Amino acid sequence: PLHNGRAAPRLGTLALEALGRLSLVLGRTMRPYVQFLVPYIVETLRDRSSFGKQQTGLQVLGQLVSSTGYVISPYSDHPHLMGMASSVLPRTKNAPWALRCEVMRTLGILGAIDPQRYSIITREMGGKGNETHH
Repeated sequence: PLHNGRAAPRLGTLALEALGRLSLVLGRTMRPYVQFLVPYIVETLRDRSSFGKQQTGLQVLGQLVSSTGYVISPYSDHPHLMGMASSVLPRTKNAPWALRCEVMRTLGILGAIDPQRYSIITREMGGKGNETHH
């Protein structure tokens, strides 16, 4: 349900919610699966048609990252992630406050990255920065 574009949107959201709860229960046991799961979660952030789906994606990303200890690394593994998440803020003037809060909370959970290091990572990725799968 996470990757099937034909599935009902609510089914995908429910699957993400279950994934977030599972990561809270299993904690670091989920670490080997992070590299497979994060690209699908990132895809939900790209879906501009549903604030609810974006909010769920951000929440699950935060849950997965905090429960597995996968902090800072998402920025280098998915260089487009910070730009994608932070782009929600200026364009969300009409978005629910809960979505804006979730963006800030998730960026906080992901952790701070040195701006110079982030600039180097995005430059090295060049055109690859828009990909979600590695």
